[in-house]
Amino acid sequence: MQAQELAPAPSLVVGAKVYDANGEEVGKISKVTGDRVAVTIDGNGLGVPRQAFVKGPKGPALKATKAKILSVVKQAEAQATAVNGALKPGAAVRSADGAVVLGKVTSIAPQGAVLSTSEGNITMPRAAFFLSKAGLAVKLTEKQFLAGVKAARAQKKGS
Repeated sequence: MQAQELAPAPSLVVGAKVYDANGEEVGKISKVTGDRVAVTIDGNGLGVPRQAFVKGPKGPALKATKAKILSVVKQAEAQATAVNGALKPGAAVRSADGAVVLGKVTSIAPQGAVLSTSEGNITMPRAAFFLSKAGLAVKLTEKQFLAGVKAARAQKKGS
C-alpha cells in the first residue's frame, strides 16, 4: 500500500470540504485550532487531529470511509448522551481507572459540573467526563486530579 501524503496546512481552512478515503464528501471544516480541526458532519461536530488528514484528489480527506466516520460520530453522540444522563447533583465521580471516588457533583453549570472534593469545590468541563464500568468518571488519575485542583486553588488565591 502506498503511503499517503498529509494534507497541506493551507487546505485545512474553515469552510473547506472534507472527503473520505473513497473521495466521498463527508462534511466541512468548521474550526481550526492549533493541531485540532473541527469537522461538521450531518450537523454534528467531530474533533480530528490535523495529522489525520491526507491529501485527497478533491481536497483534504480522512483516512476512513464515510460509514466508519459516521459510526464514530454516532458513538460519540451516544457517549455524550450517557454522560449527560449521569451528570446529576449527588452523582459520585471516580478517577479514570474507577478505583477512587474523587468527589460528588453538587451542581451543573453551562461549562460543566461543580464537584465537591476533599480539596474544596472545583468546576470540571463536560469534556472531562466519561462513563466507566464503575460509573461516572473523569479522564484523570487521582494524582492528576488532586494536582490540578491544588494548582487551580493556588491560581485562584494569586488572582
